[in-house]
Amino acid sequence: HNEDIVRKGWGIVEKNQGKIYHLVMDMLTFSKERQPAMREAVLNETVGDVCELMQARAAECQIALECRLAPSMPTGTFDEEGIHRAVLNVVINAIDTIAGIEGGRVVVETGHDAAHDMVYVAVTDNGPGIPDDQLGRIFNIFESTKGGRGTGLGLAVSQKILREHGGEIRVESKPGFGSRFL
Repeated sequence: HNEDIVRKGWGIVEKNQGKIYHLVMDMLTFSKERQPAMREAVLNETVGDVCELMQARAAECQIALECRLAPSMPTGTFDEEGIHRAVLNVVINAIDTIAGIEGGRVVVETGHDAAHDMVYVAVTDNGPGIPDDQLGRIFNIFESTKGGRGTGLGLAVSQKILREHGGEIRVESKPGFGSRFL
């Protein structure tokens, strides 16, 4: 009957339920062939939802999470749930990478390249960067630099989803200067 203990316990249950949900969804996404549910949608809304969802986690890790949505984005045809999952995985990865770093910052931005008729999402962090010898392996399934905290599914799932949409994830990283996933 102690409400403080119940409230604290419930917070722990909610946090772990979220982790379990994301793990199961990543496993399902990666393990089965699927056709994206393509619909007309607004990328800024999907990316904005990810930023809103991750604000509390970023604050908990003492990280500034900035969301810079391009003001004039065209409507596109994509699988909203899939793109949400792909962007979410990259943002979670960026936050986890710089958790505990003083002045940690993750910037999520959208843009439109009219010349190539494509839209993009970029996630940039000011973390330690990715060593050259690891760069070629970061999209391998079960490859994780987080030790016991990571599953090695997030980036592999994100890449799979982007490929289902005819896209690709590019990484720019320099050890000591952070990383940019585009």
